[in-house]
Amino acid sequence: MSLNQPVHRIAIVGTGVIGGNGIQHAVSTYRGTHGLARIIGSIFEAVAEAEQLRLAVATRLARSAHEHAVSRFGKRSPVAARTAVVLAELLYEEGHHVGLETLVMESLAAVRTSGDDESALRGYRLLARLAARRGDTEFAFLVLKEAEVLAAERDWKGMMAESLMLRTQLLLEKGRTRDAAICTERIGTLVHDVSSDDTLYDSHSLARAQVLVATGDAHRGATILRELHAASCGKGNNYRALQLSVQLADALLGCGHQAEGRAMLFQALQIGARAGVHQTFVDAGAHVAGLLLSLHHATPQDRRLPPELRPYIGSILADHAQQRARALPTRGSHVTESLTPREHSVLRSISCGLSNKRIAQELQIAPETVKSHVKGIFIKLAVQTRAHAVSTAGALGLL
Repeated sequence: MSLNQPVHRIAIVGTGVIGGNGIQHAVSTYRGTHGLARIIGSIFEAVAEAEQLRLAVATRLARSAHEHAVSRFGKRSPVAARTAVVLAELLYEEGHHVGLETLVMESLAAVRTSGDDESALRGYRLLARLAARRGDTEFAFLVLKEAEVLAAERDWKGMMAESLMLRTQLLLEKGRTRDAAICTERIGTLVHDVSSDDTLYDSHSLARAQVLVATGDAHRGATILRELHAASCGKGNNYRALQLSVQLADALLGCGHQAEGRAMLFQALQIGARAGVHQTFVDAGAHVAGLLLSLHHATPQDRRLPPELRPYIGSILADHAQQRARALPTRGSHVTESLTPREHSVLRSISCGLSNKRIAQELQIAPETVKSHVKGIFIKLAVQTRAHAVSTAGALGLL
């Protein structure tokens, strides 16, 4: 199936710096036109503003550039296609999803023809993330496969590495850790062939970290994420640093570093709320999702959560629950019926971050009884950790 064919399904966000051969090609196509220079300049500015977490300004610039490109050069022109994929990524991060698949799909043909690897990567990456968001992993894999084929044909190693990294994420979400490890090894081969490319190295490191976290070695995964986070801060890419800080917080929470993980997540939330970042937190791991639920359900007197962050977290959790519900369309009612009233009570206490001992005191039952209820909850929700239980329960509307 070609992605040029109509797709009637509405199909994760990294930031790449606008540049490379795509711009040079567009300039040579419309050489000497003042309008083109202004449009390209606006897109450069939009990406720079996004990297500094000024998303509202970035979106305004990208929208204006897209409108001018369509008006002057036409909807199917390479420059209009470039502006479209940048605008679509920004809108996605801000939590707007309607119409983005169409916008990107209409742009891909011109992007492929122009030989613009950066825009092609943005387009395929966003289509895969939109598909994954809707629970359509089959289509997401198809999108990434076409991206890999195009990257192989054009020798776009950076796009190949990023596509494989995104495939690794999807495989891990499906529990296919062996296949994910194989994808990571393929990225490692690319890094070995082009040892001086930081983009390839970053994709390989991120994939390795995600595999390590998923396979129970969160300590090593967190170490890699720290290095990537420090590198992004050193390069001044604040948006990328924020994304990595959320992933690092999830790894820290997963390996028992609760205080550090909480502190990092709190800082990321405060930055994200000011910047208008949304999807990065919606796509966060189960440990972050569990902590967000715990904070949201805490009493107003609980000083762990600044009051101004409560509506922001509520919006993130609502979208996260919708996203999970799409992936589990028939499971919620069955689980609701199978959980006993006491298991519901224990589950609500878990979502508030209470230990088994505290739950036993609150419900006036024996700690061993609490353990038995927790085990039953894990079995019925098909989860293995408390954080995953809270995340899944929230998505199913059980909390």
